[in-house]
Amino acid sequence: MATRFSGANLSLLTAALLAAGTSLLPVAASAKVGVTSAAEGDPRGKPPTEAERVLRVGVDVQANEVITTSASDRAHLMFLDGTSLSVGPNAQLTIDKFVYDPATKTGDLAINASKGVFRLVGGKISKTNAITVTTPSSTIGIRGGISIFDVGQQETMSIFVFGISMTVGAGGKLEIVTRPGFQVTTFFGGLPGLASAVPPGALGALFAQLEGSRGGGQGGADQAAQNSGFSGANSGQGSGNTLGDRFGSGPGPRNVNPSNILTNALTNAFETAPSNLPEIVSRANQSQQTITYNGVMGGLVRNNGNYSFGTGTYQQVWSMGSNSGTTTANFNNSSYSGTTTRTGNYGFQATMPTTNPSTPGRTMNMNGAFIGQGYPNYQAGTFSVNGPNYRAGGAFVGQKAGMPPGH
Repeated sequence: MATRFSGANLSLLTAALLAAGTSLLPVAASAKVGVTSAAEGDPRGKPPTEAERVLRVGVDVQANEVITTSASDRAHLMFLDGTSLSVGPNAQLTIDKFVYDPATKTGDLAINASKGVFRLVGGKISKTNAITVTTPSSTIGIRGGISIFDVGQQETMSIFVFGISMTVGAGGKLEIVTRPGFQVTTFFGGLPGLASAVPPGALGALFAQLEGSRGGGQGGADQAAQNSGFSGANSGQGSGNTLGDRFGSGPGPRNVNPSNILTNALTNAFETAPSNLPEIVSRANQSQQTITYNGVMGGLVRNNGNYSFGTGTYQQVWSMGSNSGTTTANFNNSSYSGTTTRTGNYGFQATMPTTNPSTPGRTMNMNGAFIGQGYPNYQAGTFSVNGPNYRAGGAFVGQKAGMPPGH
């Protein structure tokens, strides 16, 4: 039988260990390392000491948990340091290690991916230490950015979307990638291949697997990517094209790491929360009829064949009596507004058509969870935008309005 601790006891235990001089605490086998922020189908998780269960929105993710998806399943996981992991269909992975110290914003995250398509957005850990992804063919390190992996038993394709760097190691050789839109292919038992530009259509096909039914189908996404010119734009040296101007390999006014915008917001929300977050609320504050949440969002945008990183803000007014609300958002210079409904015990979803006459036909969908201790103080989840010649997808995090820091 698994030993369980209350939030208070766990906080006291953590404080005692810190007082004894332990600055970085490895997470116990049954400890929470994150939360399921979105799900499609019935993705499953098997904690080390508990029965397998479906990863619904709001379900905690534990250290050493084995996560699997079938052909119609997808899952989005949010870790305590702000790292986000999207899991495609027919996938399997294990969270081998998670260590995080909010005081120093340092730690260690290791994932073993056996098969499937994955997208990883590095959080605070990745700013100082590479997140490690081990596959049957290679070991991949991600520093401060976003990477996509297509993992099979005989081959692994690793794509560096943007950030500081991605390393791919196998057979004693290490291939380092710092140019956005480049990939490395490694065959089982072989050495990493040389970094090369992502072929036309490859990125769209992978996005389609990650997005599922909300993404509009693999064929349409693949065809759109083939016509986008994404590969050609990234094959240059970075001057004179949108991606080169916006996404560089290091610090500087033209070489910003846009993932900082989102991961800083995500981790700041968790760091100002109680020490034992994320704990999903078991009941709401019924005496408060409405709650207003203000948040930030960020993600990848494809607009008329050009890729960029977009950011924005949102506000949600939630009615405790009707378990519904309204959400307004401004993302990538376009406004959206619509209704929000409850999903399951702790989740919510919003469908918001654009309110901009200049961007007709666009619709934003948000899928998230209420997160907090005793009260729904926080929100986190993923969003997507679809419209004529326009697609976007990313993550968001929000906080209850008027909540003092550390509350």
